[in-house]
Amino acid sequence: MLTPALLKASRRYLARHRWQTWLSIAGIALGVAVVIAVDLANESAKRGFQRSLEQVTGPATHQILAASGAIPETLYAELRLEHGLTKATPVIDAPVRIGERSLSLLGMDLIAAAAMRPALSASSNDSIGLLRLLRDPATLALSRDDAERLGLQLGDSFELALGADSVSMTLAAILPEQARLSGLALTDIATAQEVLGRLGEIERIDLILTDAEAARVAAALPAGVRLEPAAQRSHALAQMTRAFHTNLTAMSLLAMLVGAFIVYNTMTFAVLQRRPLLGTLRMLGTTRGQLFALVLGETLILALIGAVLGVLLGIAVGAGLVQLVTRTINDIYFQLSVRSLHLAPLSLLKGASLGIGVTLLAALGPALEAARSQPRDVIRRTRVEGQARRLLPWLASTGILLIISGIALIGLSARSMGIGFLALFLVIVGSALLMPLALHGFATLTTPLFGRLFGTQGRLAARGITASITRSGLAVAALAVAVSATLGVSIMIGSFRTSVSDWLADTLTSDLYISAESSGGASRGGDLPPELAEQLLALPQVSAISQGRSARIETRDGPVLMLALESSTGQPRGFNFQGPTAEGLWLRWHAGELVLISQPLAYRRQLEVGDSLELFTTRGWRTFEIGAIFQDYGSDSGTLILPRPHYAELWDDPAISSFGLVLNAEADDEVVSQAVDALLAERDLVTSVQSNRAIRARSLEIFDQTFTITKVLRLLAIGVAFVGILSALMALELERARDDAVLRATGMTRGQLRALILIQTSAMGLAAGLLAIPLGLAMGDLLISVINLRSFGWTMPMQVQPHTLLSGLLLAWLAAVLAGLYPAQRAARAVPARALREE
Repeated sequence: MLTPALLKASRRYLARHRWQTWLSIAGIALGVAVVIAVDLANESAKRGFQRSLEQVTGPATHQILAASGAIPETLYAELRLEHGLTKATPVIDAPVRIGERSLSLLGMDLIAAAAMRPALSASSNDSIGLLRLLRDPATLALSRDDAERLGLQLGDSFELALGADSVSMTLAAILPEQARLSGLALTDIATAQEVLGRLGEIERIDLILTDAEAARVAAALPAGVRLEPAAQRSHALAQMTRAFHTNLTAMSLLAMLVGAFIVYNTMTFAVLQRRPLLGTLRMLGTTRGQLFALVLGETLILALIGAVLGVLLGIAVGAGLVQLVTRTINDIYFQLSVRSLHLAPLSLLKGASLGIGVTLLAALGPALEAARSQPRDVIRRTRVEGQARRLLPWLASTGILLIISGIALIGLSARSMGIGFLALFLVIVGSALLMPLALHGFATLTTPLFGRLFGTQGRLAARGITASITRSGLAVAALAVAVSATLGVSIMIGSFRTSVSDWLADTLTSDLYISAESSGGASRGGDLPPELAEQLLALPQVSAISQGRSARIETRDGPVLMLALESSTGQPRGFNFQGPTAEGLWLRWHAGELVLISQPLAYRRQLEVGDSLELFTTRGWRTFEIGAIFQDYGSDSGTLILPRPHYAELWDDPAISSFGLVLNAEADDEVVSQAVDALLAERDLVTSVQSNRAIRARSLEIFDQTFTITKVLRLLAIGVAFVGILSALMALELERARDDAVLRATGMTRGQLRALILIQTSAMGLAAGLLAIPLGLAMGDLLISVINLRSFGWTMPMQVQPHTLLSGLLLAWLAAVLAGLYPAQRAARAVPARALREE
């Protein structure tokens, strides 16, 4: 039980050392803030996705889908009349834009949907507006929130953007907030068919069915049409972004790990600085348990304040982070609109609890040290440093065991991403435990060098590092871990970017690409007429042409992107196959016996060459043999390649989504582009014509955008480490006040003392940078060969640029020097007589 006297002594100590106290709180707050910000951004994105999905699918338990992506509207009438389906509605769903706002255009049979969707019943107070949706063409309804954001009122006309095309619409109804249809542009199914150019067809049929009804409906469906539980599609889409969210969480936990170093460093210094007081208290009868509780009590106070500040800061950072998360998901996966940050209480509680728990765990060592101190020797300030130096080999041995355990886990973890992250963290913690011994060796070996370079100040600076290894070692470890994370992620991103650039160079084998803009919101790309191929090939500058059709088709394990290819040269080009290929690959592929699959698809589904893959066609399920696995960075969910004539036959889809033109060596890209534009204008086709070079530049631009959030998290981790080394330097300055005073009293000037401290911080920063390089290389290798593979299914060679390593070294040195400016100035201004006086 803590006595009032102990509590008073603790309060006085914390009040006297405000800088040290607030730096520790800042470290805790930053760690908590990063964890909470990432968690809130992730949860907001997931909640936005779930809300969008619920709004689009409503309470439907099942959906009827077609292999071709289009269901004849007559099928809906037949099912409703012959099977008495009272809770069923046809649906067309497409992404659209009004101004700068992305929405989902949802076309339904509003009368039939009212029996299924309570949200529509809640809107029935605007019966006139909903009647206009049924009666008037080119009308839609928006939620009140969306209408206000767009500045629209009832009766206003506006342009609805559909890909590259647009159509004029009128706002016929404003739905109340209780309808919970924000983000949707609601219209009648007939209007949606007309606007999207899908007359006579629908995208799907939403139904509410019992198990018995579902079995009966499934048996009545024709070939090429299937009944699917609504939850199955939702789960497949959610799985697409799971790895992305997990990677962000791991980056935030790294910041918390660095924050733990700060707390340990702070509390170790607090115990060391008060050893005379603690020794006196022990001699006056204070028990070990009371000293243990005193240190943990102080830590708990700091943790609670840091957690509260971290929650507030995390909310502020999360508001900006959620936009980066949303943009990344939009660039890589699917269109997602997240309008605000969702303040999930569980996320706030989890971040605060993690911060408090890590802080208390980091303080256990200092608390135990205070508790087991003997009254006769606690007054000797050098005892802890002597013990620390004796413990360095044991810490290093423990670190080596952790590193070996992490490497062993990688081999045992198979495909588990969670265990892969655990292995990575074991390697990081193990390396951190090695760093104090490495720093001690670095300072010892470089003492003569610093002496020759900077004279007495250089020798004193290097020896000061070893004399205060408990603080300097931990500060350097925290900074080195943060910098190594920056290096590791930079190596991974750089290797990834180079691999993507090389892949684009190999894959984009044509000089010009023509693609149709999709405005129908269907699972297929836009439509180009097949006869256009002959006209393009007839251009004098064109030597060869390839035709492509993109679509999402169903496998037994969910949807997958499909590319159907056909080349005028006979064989598609640009494939980099991984591993063996089937015998007679191209002959059997052209015959429709084989399918080519991407490396991510093979990894996720655990498929190999020779295995079978079932695809849902307009004639039912068909089995294909896997002929080869090709390298692909276009989709982490997987891609498969089929011959276009065979695809057109099995999916009843003769249209083309894109053309690739191979030009003669002497051809001018601009001249050919103009000729192509003129040819397309004659047919009044909405297309995009881009050069090989433009596509590569745009692809790399999107790549860079997707990693913006990772760069932000890396900067936050460096910020936490900066606070850590500033905290350690402030601790050193306070503890060495008497030593500095002796130096001043014996003739050292203020400038010389300031230079001594800056030389020492420079040495610590240089050591941190050098120690970060091997750990950064190891982290880069693990991120590429383990985490990236298990997250996305991509493989790539590790490529290290010298400037990356140099920038890490410079970053560590600069952070240490900047952190040392204030302690150096403060030490130089101190009055020697006051510092020499006994406490």
